[in-house]
Amino acid sequence: MSALKFAATLGAVLALTVPAAASAESVAVEGNLARAQGHWGGELGAGYGFRAGPITLRPIGGLLIHSDNDEREIKPYAKAEATVTIPAFAEIGAGARISGDRTRIYGTAAFDLLPKLKLKGNLGDRYAAIGIMGQF
Repeated sequence: MSALKFAATLGAVLALTVPAAASAESVAVEGNLARAQGHWGGELGAGYGFRAGPITLRPIGGLLIHSDNDEREIKPYAKAEATVTIPAFAEIGAGARISGDRTRIYGTAAFDLLPKLKLKGNLGDRYAAIGIMGQF
């Protein structure tokens, strides 16, 4: 199964398993400096947050853009995150990043900068990213 088909299936499963009490929170857009798939580059992604109380489930799809031997490469990825919001402090949780033929588990934390803007970091096995996430 290709990474994109797997990501679409995972997103559909997550959307169907969210309890009826959950509400769609917002569209999330993120831009990160990342070390992934053995390369440093930029991650540009978008997703949708489903919220039930302090719990948020967020499927995200995007592109890793990096240069390799003076040639720009663009690789798709998909992520699924589950976080808990600690009011007036942070959003912390875990996620899984699917790219190529690998799935990497990582921890994630996001801290409020402005009402709809967060500083976000992800750290896992052979994956690290730091950047900005906007929620609209």
